[in-house]
Amino acid sequence: MRRWKYLKPLCIAAAFFLLLQFFVLIHLSSNQGDADTHSHNGKIVVELLQKSWTDSPLFLIEPSILSAVSAGTNSKADCVYLCNNNKVITFGIIGNQSKTLSLMVHKLRQDGFSAVDSSDEHPDSLNTKENRIPVKITTHIFVQHMKYPEPTIHIVVFYNRKPGFLWHSQIQIATSDIAFGSTAGAYEQFNLHRKTIDNVQLHVPSPITKFLQQVPHSEFIECNYARAEAFYMKNPRDKSEKAIHFQRKARQLISTAQKVLDGLDIRFWISSGTTLGWFRQCDIIPYSQDVDLGIWIKDYKPEMVQGFEKAGLPLRFLFGKVEDSYQMAFLSGEVKLDIFFFYEDDASMWNAATVTETGEKLRYIFPRFKLCWTTLLDLKVRVPCPTQPYIEANYGNQWQTQIKTWDWKSSAPNVRHNGYWPKDQWEMVIQMYE
Repeated sequence: MRRWKYLKPLCIAAAFFLLLQFFVLIHLSSNQGDADTHSHNGKIVVELLQKSWTDSPLFLIEPSILSAVSAGTNSKADCVYLCNNNKVITFGIIGNQSKTLSLMVHKLRQDGFSAVDSSDEHPDSLNTKENRIPVKITTHIFVQHMKYPEPTIHIVVFYNRKPGFLWHSQIQIATSDIAFGSTAGAYEQFNLHRKTIDNVQLHVPSPITKFLQQVPHSEFIECNYARAEAFYMKNPRDKSEKAIHFQRKARQLISTAQKVLDGLDIRFWISSGTTLGWFRQCDIIPYSQDVDLGIWIKDYKPEMVQGFEKAGLPLRFLFGKVEDSYQMAFLSGEVKLDIFFFYEDDASMWNAATVTETGEKLRYIFPRFKLCWTTLLDLKVRVPCPTQPYIEANYGNQWQTQIKTWDWKSSAPNVRHNGYWPKDQWEMVIQMYE
């Protein structure tokens, strides 16, 4: 084990060096010869790859080619889509269905290709809560034909993960030529459809447009299981019946909210204490007793309230106006679902709260963020990313420390007084329900 401790970084460095050499070869080959000379190489290389490939189906996922195919560009040319001088053409494969990718890589080398594969530990096997042994998986394969070195074929290996989505890993490569791998990615399951492209029969995701819509919003960030383990070393897990019951209720509540909001095509993310629990301990905070979600105010739809009530979650309160400081909450038994609406200005993003006794308006200010996918309680959900600045804005630099007494009106470092609601508006902006 001690020897492996020192050898592992060397192995990683060696693998990275091989990949670096591989991409140097790409750029060298791209500078040799006239572009027209290589214009048909894409089709030739794809056909040669298909003849050599005997594993589970490859499917084309190169966004520029799929976009052109979807648009149905008309041309009498023999090769339109695969011969557009791409330096890289990207394919995918479902890793769970693969026989043995390492053997496939070996076969490619025997068939006149140069092939480099990268591997990593399957993230599900790193979850310390599950007590699993780390499992190595093939994550990306880069292929060049020795006679036709351009384009490079990038094969992205997707894996099925709970609760039923496709995931691919990040790969550390210093190039902008690859369309997948600058970050890990998460995609909805899709079927494969056979399509004739430039007189070549290829598999493509179906429907193509739905797959392409996901590409720019696919970034996935894994929960930091090492950080969670360190937290639980200091703060042992609460295994009480009450804590386990709340975890079940919280999961059920997030799942129900997901069905309602997805049905209305409303993006949401886990927010506030629910985000803190995921970031710090890869779990729900057992003593929080509520679930927090964030929604952009621009995505709000009036049908939300009816949708939640139809799902068995009665409205508990509604504060503010759509144009200012909107907030609502629903109940599932004794557990509350808080929904915070987020507003944007030039420098920041913010959500609001209202003090019912005084009509005071509070504003919680966050640095600007985007949304990424992750998993919580075996559910695929969005989180703000980068996440740590979001957490530190709301909970300060000591977010690693458990604080069981929290005053939402004053404890958060990012809370600001934002005036008062006029008393003649209270009936409209402070609505409480039994």
